[in-house]
Amino acid sequence: MNVAIIGRPNVGKSTLFNRIVRKRIAITLKESGTTRDRISTETEWNKTKFILTDTGGYITNKNETGSELSKQVNFQIEQAIQSADVIIFLVDGSVPPTPQDFIITELLRKSKKPFFLALNKVDKKETTNFQHEYHQFGTKEIFPISAEHGIGVDVLLDTVTDVIKQQAQTDKLLEKEAPFLKLLVIGRPNVGKSLLLNKILNEERVIVSETPGTTRDAIQVEFTFDNKKVSIIDTAGLRKKSQVKESVEYFSVQRVVQHIPLVNVVILLIDPTTTTRQLTPLTNQDRHIIQLVLNRGKGILIAINKSDLISNTEKNNVLNETKFSLRNYDFIPVVMMSALKNKGIIETIKKAQDVFEAGSKKVSDDVLAETVAPRLLGNPPSNRIKFLYVKQSGILPPKFDIITNVTKDINETYNRYIIKEIRNYFGFPGNPIRLIIKSR
Repeated sequence: MNVAIIGRPNVGKSTLFNRIVRKRIAITLKESGTTRDRISTETEWNKTKFILTDTGGYITNKNETGSELSKQVNFQIEQAIQSADVIIFLVDGSVPPTPQDFIITELLRKSKKPFFLALNKVDKKETTNFQHEYHQFGTKEIFPISAEHGIGVDVLLDTVTDVIKQQAQTDKLLEKEAPFLKLLVIGRPNVGKSLLLNKILNEERVIVSETPGTTRDAIQVEFTFDNKKVSIIDTAGLRKKSQVKESVEYFSVQRVVQHIPLVNVVILLIDPTTTTRQLTPLTNQDRHIIQLVLNRGKGILIAINKSDLISNTEKNNVLNETKFSLRNYDFIPVVMMSALKNKGIIETIKKAQDVFEAGSKKVSDDVLAETVAPRLLGNPPSNRIKFLYVKQSGILPPKFDIITNVTKDINETYNRYIIKEIRNYFGFPGNPIRLIIKSR
């Protein structure tokens, strides 16, 4: 079940969102209109699980609706209403109802979705003066709350979860299902991350704009690919620290790194049109991100976007130079695609699925004893080594125990040799391989 928080700008939607999920996920600043996209996460109340969605403030001022971005924000909210099962309509009780509030009320009535009117900021004295004016909205009940201090939020959630308790059993079953592909899209600003997500979901799920930095919060959604469940996170564009001027941008960049542990495969999206030379579009920052992802034990693939903007010759040059710059990471897949032209997207998701399945692969002890172990025994790191056993001890990422009689003779160089031999037989594309040296 999906619960959406709807309201005009700056009424405290993100504060309420963070209060309910008990985490600082949505960015909350006094700056009006900070939230632009829908932000969703799973949360729980009274042992009832649901997806909570925060939305941008609905804009109805004639002077504001002229901008394309404002139109898209409103479109996002209307889409959230359509996909929600229950809606929390949040208003600022410290001021009288505004024309925007009445327009949103009418929008909610037309949707015929159950909604609850939450009167925020009851901690302010002014709220008691205006509370009676909100009865003209015609709702059966008004829920006075303070999102900032948590006053009345429990009563509101008790009522909301009464509507969705029938889904509690389904949620428990979902918890027990097998691991599935969890994707994170990372890339510098304006490389096409949000457009890629929209194409994958076949809807305008995220605001797409040519203005760098449009996506400020990470957005997680689920879809089905080849009859398999997949979740994907779209993040704010990565920027160098010197380029992060707004506090909002700073918090967004921090959250990119925070989301890496929550997924099992990362798509690093790069733009070949950012360089005038026929060289790889990989930057030093991209290489740093690759190393960071691998250090966290996550799978990764490189997707070169905007391939429609370069010639076939340039495509070959970019692809070859990118692979050359990845020579120390030659196990990382590289794909060409165009989110704008909807080309190569299916192949990109298939490749991500391949990386996930490779990282989930378990090789039996017998197969390792017949393949990798003889190669290691034939080329030991020292004459003191009498035996070398190999045993896979984990997945996502693949982990292998190397059992020998003299562990200190296995140095970093020999570690790389072991990993090379494992890859020669079993591949594990896109995945780091962890070795644990043990003595018997």
